[in-house]
Amino acid sequence: MRIVDFHCDLLSYLAEGHGRADALEARCSWPQLRQGCVTLQVMALYTETSANSTLSFQKQMDCYQNLPTLYPEQFVHCHALQLPQSDDKIHVLAAVENASGLVLENEPLSLCFRRLDEFLALCSPVVYISLTWNTENRFGGGNQSQIGLKDDGKQLLQYLEGKHIAIDLSHASDQLAYDVLNYLEQENLNLIPIASHSNFRAVCQHPRNLPDELAQEIIRRGGFIGLNLFRPFIGSSLPGDLIAQAEYVLKKGWWEGFCFGADFFCDKQFSHLLSYAAPFYARSFEDSSCYPRLLELLSSICSAQQLQQLAYGNAAAFLTRLKEGAHAYSR
Repeated sequence: MRIVDFHCDLLSYLAEGHGRADALEARCSWPQLRQGCVTLQVMALYTETSANSTLSFQKQMDCYQNLPTLYPEQFVHCHALQLPQSDDKIHVLAAVENASGLVLENEPLSLCFRRLDEFLALCSPVVYISLTWNTENRFGGGNQSQIGLKDDGKQLLQYLEGKHIAIDLSHASDQLAYDVLNYLEQENLNLIPIASHSNFRAVCQHPRNLPDELAQEIIRRGGFIGLNLFRPFIGSSLPGDLIAQAEYVLKKGWWEGFCFGADFFCDKQFSHLLSYAAPFYARSFEDSSCYPRLLELLSSICSAQQLQQLAYGNAAAFLTRLKEGAHAYSR
């Protein structure tokens, strides 16, 4: 069965010089993507908020552009917001994980818009942009804060109007997420909110997971929630807690907004987390080859149609909504 996944960190792995796109330590290398039947992979351009944010972003943008040139038999850019017609290669789309990659904290905001336009000209279509990563920045508060939406964040949301790019709330503080949703409603902005790689706080109590109210609003507004396989966001009892995440979605009636957002990355990229989060992933679900095994695991609670929706059907429907715009369907 073909697979669509909305979040991996291969670009930052390549940009930091850790290795090649066929290195298994990346967890989302092309051999693992192929083995996992991934036909469409969203590649995140991930940056922390620092003095090197824009430089890191530029390096990752170069890596994204060069993937099909360096690996012509494996990767191809997807030039439309739709499910690829063929599975002969791994189709890739870009996403921005932290708007700090577009502009430094002390730079004029106008540079953010200019760089975004340049990025879109080179790498369009872009599936989503998140305002923050874990910490606070000029746009708002990350999930390790309680800060809400700032003026620069409002201006960026305004600038995204009509560009067919979703706003990702996976790394937002609860306050930022609520503020973004309220601001979209207040200004009638044509943006779809998503959580590209987050789970459910009712199942696993972690600030990176979504409270029910936020999850419900994302689904109501046509967005999706991407199942994250990072072990601290699932729970310690595996595979039971992984099944529990899917069971919770079924119970709440959110299945049509449920996708994959596995968040695979190389351990040494975040070695400082090993002291409390190791192992990062559960055995058998530790890299992009895992999707057939994961679907088999979930077949104990899901119908064949539901598994197909999770694998690619829900993703295809979301991309259609994104292409048409948030105002193209009834909320």
